[in-house]
Amino acid sequence: MEVGIHASMCDDATFKLASALHPIFRKLGSRLGGDYGGVMEHLWIDFELIDLRAKEDGKPRFPFRLQKRVSGRSRFGLPPAPDQFNVGHFSVRPDFALLPSLSKAQVVPYALALIYEASSVLFEKQKKLGGFDAVRFKAKIHEECGKLGYSFPAQEGA
Repeated sequence: MEVGIHASMCDDATFKLASALHPIFRKLGSRLGGDYGGVMEHLWIDFELIDLRAKEDGKPRFPFRLQKRVSGRSRFGLPPAPDQFNVGHFSVRPDFALLPSLSKAQVVPYALALIYEASSVLFEKQKKLGGFDAVRFKAKIHEECGKLGYSFPAQEGA
């Protein structure tokens, strides 16, 4: 499974934070790639940095969804062949009242801890994901964040 973690949508107020997050998200995403079982081939995690786009109830814009992409488009003039990737996607919503008070050094561990917490959504979806090992994935997040120099308390069950 390939993992992508992004803070690609930001505004003027959060641009500097997004710039601080991009390198660590790229590193962490590449380190999280691997076989966790199940049907998911790609996992995209979006870290929301635009308050106006956030849902009014404080929940992430995309709690979790799994979709199978089947475009049927041809590539490079070849006959049409369906693209079949099972893509999981969820977003993480930070506390927008807290963000302005965080320095660039503080925003990275804050964001990583939120991503770690939000990955719990995968526990609820394990059956739908065909045996995806959410416990191992969440433990890998914790382990790799530690190797990158960012630590936070592990939650029970991971």
